[in-house]
Amino acid sequence: MVHAQAPNIGPSNPPSRAPKRPTWHWLLIGGVALAGLLVVAIFAAFIGWKILDRGNPQETIDDFYASLQGADCDLFMESTTDDFQGYTGLTSCSVFDENIAGISGVDYEVTDRINRQGYAIFEVTETYTADGQSESADLRYYVRRIDGQWDLDVIELVDPESESIT
Repeated sequence: MVHAQAPNIGPSNPPSRAPKRPTWHWLLIGGVALAGLLVVAIFAAFIGWKILDRGNPQETIDDFYASLQGADCDLFMESTTDDFQGYTGLTSCSVFDENIAGISGVDYEVTDRINRQGYAIFEVTETYTADGQSESADLRYYVRRIDGQWDLDVIELVDPESESIT
């Protein structure tokens, strides 16, 4: 007769577990993760600030007219490109003061706007008084983005026969 062997009832050894990680290890991993999240948050804030700080080209048009009406040379120089200043001959404050002193009563209305790769193009109807008579002109303003700032680059008279800026 064959007898089955009796089961071993003695103390059994539990399976060995992986050693527990020390506290400093978790602190190091948590610190690195926190630093990474901080870098990501700073980067996201910088991108958001750059998007919100793009400026408004409409303000450039407003500043341009304010500089003419108030004979403010600094505002004129700040709101126009060097090329525009060269085209108009208003390259210094002394020249600006000589030529702009008598301008007043200029009013304008933006009638159309479109953005094109680094430019905002405005169609403006300008009204002013010349020799006691009210005059009107349709102008097209090209406001250019240079180094994060919008500056007036070109003004042209709009031909009534031409197409709009669409």
